[in-house]
Amino acid sequence: MDTALLVFAKVPRPGAVKTRLTPALSPANAARLYTAFLRDTLRAVRPLEMAVRLYVAPPLPENGFDGLPNDVSLHAQSGDGLGGRMRTAFADTLRAGYDRALLLGTDHPTLPVPFLKQAEHALETPEALCLGPTEDGGFYLVGMSAYYPQLFEDMSYSHPQVFSDTLARADRTNARLTILPPWYDVDTPSDLTRMLADLDQGTADAPNTRRIANQLELAALL
Repeated sequence: MDTALLVFAKVPRPGAVKTRLTPALSPANAARLYTAFLRDTLRAVRPLEMAVRLYVAPPLPENGFDGLPNDVSLHAQSGDGLGGRMRTAFADTLRAGYDRALLLGTDHPTLPVPFLKQAEHALETPEALCLGPTEDGGFYLVGMSAYYPQLFEDMSYSHPQVFSDTLARADRTNARLTILPPWYDVDTPSDLTRMLADLDQGTADAPNTRRIANQLELAALL
């Protein structure tokens, strides 16, 4: 079976990404850091045997994405709200002929690749769902081998009950559910400090993020 990995992202415009990292970082530097997050996410998934589809919140940049790998297809997110955009992305991907789809964000550049492999393995089962919770109550991954739009319909996001609400919806389906280990988003200065510690200890591989962190001297700012 063919698997697609959907990476949900934003255009790294100053003032539009990683806004909770300001004023510790300027809007321009927060955008530089987010660009590194995105590049490391795409780098991490390339060795996996999945078709990578990058879904970007519109408007898309006129000249495309600088440095986007040739084997990554670019798509505009569409739909009402985050839930509608995720629902549409899954529908479009499964309609395109893929048997399984995983959706991943770009707020966790140190996410262990084995978590993604575990998710892919879980979706080898028909009518499967896979969820990866974040420590702040959201999720970093949703995967499915059948279409479950009810996960996203009339859902609200950006609150600590997102994962529990999604899990309750998943429990009401006939899906075989797998819950991945929790991980953390990098949204705040304290998250950034934790990420730098992971990079320093060698427990994470995110070279683009490491390089920008060094250039910005993040350790001295936090």
